[in-house]
Amino acid sequence: MAGTLTNLQLRHFVIDARVAIITSNFSPERTGIGQVTTEFARFLSAEGIEVRVATAFPYYPEWRIYPGYEGSLWREEHLGDIRVLRAWHHASVAPGAFSRIAHELTLCLLSIPNIVRALRGAGTAYIVSPDLSLAWVASVIAGAMRKRRVLFVQDVMPDAAIEMGMLRNRTLIAISRRIARALYATSDEIYTLGNGMRRRIGVATAAPDKIRIVPNTIDPSELAPTPRETNRFRKQFVADGKFAVVHAGNMGEKQNLPLLLRAAGLLRDETDIKFFVIGDGAVKDAFLRQKAEMALDNVTHLGFLDRELLPEMLSGADVFLVSQVPKAVDIVVPSKLVTAMGAGAMIVAACAPSSETGEIVSVSGGGITTSPEDEAELVRGILSIREGKVDTARCRRSARDYAVKHFSRREVYGPIADSLRAAAGEMTAPRRADAVSASRGAALD
Repeated sequence: MAGTLTNLQLRHFVIDARVAIITSNFSPERTGIGQVTTEFARFLSAEGIEVRVATAFPYYPEWRIYPGYEGSLWREEHLGDIRVLRAWHHASVAPGAFSRIAHELTLCLLSIPNIVRALRGAGTAYIVSPDLSLAWVASVIAGAMRKRRVLFVQDVMPDAAIEMGMLRNRTLIAISRRIARALYATSDEIYTLGNGMRRRIGVATAAPDKIRIVPNTIDPSELAPTPRETNRFRKQFVADGKFAVVHAGNMGEKQNLPLLLRAAGLLRDETDIKFFVIGDGAVKDAFLRQKAEMALDNVTHLGFLDRELLPEMLSGADVFLVSQVPKAVDIVVPSKLVTAMGAGAMIVAACAPSSETGEIVSVSGGGITTSPEDEAELVRGILSIREGKVDTARCRRSARDYAVKHFSRREVYGPIADSLRAAAGEMTAPRRADAVSASRGAALD
């Protein structure tokens, strides 16, 4: 996969060091796009760049507005030096098509004043997609205010929703495709996560040369692997002698959790193997119902763990499972994969061989891949690791080495920050001694 942008590639695009980020997801959301966008904002801020964020009341992945945000339509907060402008929106647990439309419409309408406030004085607008509707509104406003527009594509929409069966209405599909093409056409630059996503977007734009690969990132120091004898995740959750298969992060349609349950069913007599599903999301209730119906005592569900346990969970798992539906080929790169690699996890990726996930695992040598449709093949992969037939030490080392080389936050975002400061004539050292620690974070999707 391609690397990062260079100063030469970026410099002629940037006109001001102050930036606005428009996104539907941001801290305190602990997984997915919200975490990734927060890392980007924190990095730029730590580099001395003024950042304003226009975003939603936090709601993901539970699809429930977080406690403490009731009773108002707008709210202003600060995350360090980052000014965060929030707007209310509709959110419904286990959202269907109507709920998602209501979410986007209310967020678009109520975000307009915040978008204007965030853009005022900024030279560049980083517009995160999805949501498509919010991205389109932000792009129109940024264009009217003559701001440079950078579209940050985390999921290729509406393709992802269509191929996942989440969007079936022909009229809505047609409208969504027109919005996506308009966004691609009017953006001065497009960032996306991998080669497959770049090719997919390139088909829908007349200027594929403006698409850049900017992958999700890690802080290598935060994700340093923890030896098993001092690993707090294992001490707290994994009984002695047990083999832990862990899935963590968002529990959504893309994560293919029924595959995990079917594999657990085949392994119910292997009493030393325990599955841990850690996180929350739109399909959590359905997952728990299916688990109960199958009487799977070897599967434990836990809510999100404390942030400090993240690297210990990833490195402490005997297997870290990254599962995707078969159709997730070139529409998304799961942030959990990048994070798990950074922590030196033993990765088993149940994904399409031609997917971005499969390509990264194969090229890095950082794990093994199995079919996203065949639970028996997944079981064989898990058993091969338990029985010592896989050189797990080599896989873990290769995964971390690859992640440090290709996904380090300094390597990926550094050229962007350098270019913004250079354009403003502020090529100075970061303004705070703790700049690196302030930009720490990792995401699970």
